[in-house]
Amino acid sequence: MRFNQSLSPVAALFVSLGLSVSSSAFAEDHFRQHDAHVHGVVEVNIAQDGQDLLMEIHAPGADIVGFEHAPQTDEQKAAINNAIKQLKAPESLWVFTANAKCQLVESLATETLTSQEAENHHGHDDHGHEHDSHDHDDHGHEHDSHNHGAHGEFTAQYTYKCSDISQLTEVKTQWFTHFPTTERITVNTITEKGQKGGSLTSNVITFRF
Repeated sequence: MRFNQSLSPVAALFVSLGLSVSSSAFAEDHFRQHDAHVHGVVEVNIAQDGQDLLMEIHAPGADIVGFEHAPQTDEQKAAINNAIKQLKAPESLWVFTANAKCQLVESLATETLTSQEAENHHGHDDHGHEHDSHDHDDHGHEHDSHNHGAHGEFTAQYTYKCSDISQLTEVKTQWFTHFPTTERITVNTITEKGQKGGSLTSNVITFRF
């Protein structure tokens, strides 16, 4: 199973399972709660499709690298690159029930912070003449407010193949060790056992299906 780039992975999974459009819309509404973008809160969605297990994560940039604006220094750029590498290696972040024998078959990680850098640069090019005709301090203030209003985030998507998925009973996380700024992880699941939701914290690192 590969990710559908035009839908959220969970909604795409509902479509692949042949569910009705209304059911797919429900999945989209139910799972894309990350639009609220609450600092300190990471969203994890897990869905089962036969022996496949699909996982998607949405995290505010502040939870991952400590900022949500376009990178402004080499250190910030390096922090983003390191975070992407970390997110592409979920074995250090998530551990499923050993007896389920889940193997990672696909891993994707993206972020929207650097795209803001490109948008800001494009905006400077578009308004270059306007910049010349306005007070420099005014332009700088507008630029700063645009950056401060940005809400860059990281997204990770994983597909696992579980040879004995009936044995899947829990997932443990080491997320808080790697990203201590996160206060809470909300977990939403759709498996053959039904729908379930819950929360993880630094003191509660196991979610049971």
